[in-house]
Amino acid sequence: MTVTNSVPNQVIVQEPVIDVNIDEEVPSLITISTVGSATVRRHVHTQASASQVWTINHTLGGYPSVMVVDSAKSVVVGDISYVSNTQIVVNFSSAFSGYAYLT
Repeated sequence: MTVTNSVPNQVIVQEPVIDVNIDEEVPSLITISTVGSATVRRHVHTQASASQVWTINHTLGGYPSVMVVDSAKSVVVGDISYVSNTQIVVNFSSAFSGYAYLT
C-alpha cells in the first residue's frame, strides 16, 4: 500500500513511508524514512520575494540535487553554483518567487 503524505511547502511523498520527521530547530529540513530504501534528507527553500538570484543555505552538507519551481508550480531551470557544502546560489534570467527542493 502506498501512503501519500503532504509535508510543508508541497513536498509530496508517494511511496511506502515509515516515518516523516520535520526538524524543530530547522523546519525546512525534512527526513523521510521509506520501506525498502535508505533515509532521505530534504531541504525546502522558500523564496518569498521575487528575485533573479536565490541564495540557499542548507544543512545537508555536500552538493545536493536542486529542483526549483515557481509560485505556479512550474519547474524553472537556473544556473546553479555550489558556493560551499552549506550554500548554493541559483541565477535565473528573470526574477520570480517559489521554492527550491534539495535532496
